[in-house]
Amino acid sequence: MKCSGRKALQPRNIYLVPAAETLKKPKDELLFSKEKLPLPVPVPVVESMDASLAEELSAVKKKLERLREDGERTEKLLEEREGAMEVQMKHLLERGEIQKRLEIQVDRLFRLKELHAFSSKISPVRSLRAKEQEKRKRLSFEPEEDSSVEID
Repeated sequence: MKCSGRKALQPRNIYLVPAAETLKKPKDELLFSKEKLPLPVPVPVVESMDASLAEELSAVKKKLERLREDGERTEKLLEEREGAMEVQMKHLLERGEIQKRLEIQVDRLFRLKELHAFSSKISPVRSLRAKEQEKRKRLSFEPEEDSSVEID
C-alpha cells in the first residue's frame, strides 16, 4: 500500500492550547530539537478560560437585564395604548348612539312631512259655500238637496 504522506484531519481542542502558543510551537520545536532538549508540555490555561467564561457570563447577564427592561417598557407602552384605545372605543360608542338618535329623529321628520302631504291631498280646502251648506244640513234636518245642481 502506498502512503501519500497525508494525515487525516484531527479535531483540535482550542480551549486546552492557547492560540498564541500554537503559532510559536514550530519555532520552539526547532530550537529544542537542535539542542536535543526535551520539549515542554503545553499546560492548559484554565485561568484564561475562566476569564472568558466570566466575561461571557457578565455579557449574558447584561443582555438579560436589557431584555427585562425592554419587556417592562413594552408592557408599560402596551398598557398605555390599551387605555387610549378604551377611551377611543367609548367615544366611538357615544358617537354611534348619538347618530342612531339623529337617524330616528330624521326618520320621524320625514314621516311627518309625508303625513302632512298625504293629509292635504285627502282634505282639500272647501269653499265657504260648501261649509255653509254643511252647517244648514246639521241644524235643519232637511232632506239633502242635490248639490250638483246649484242656482246662483
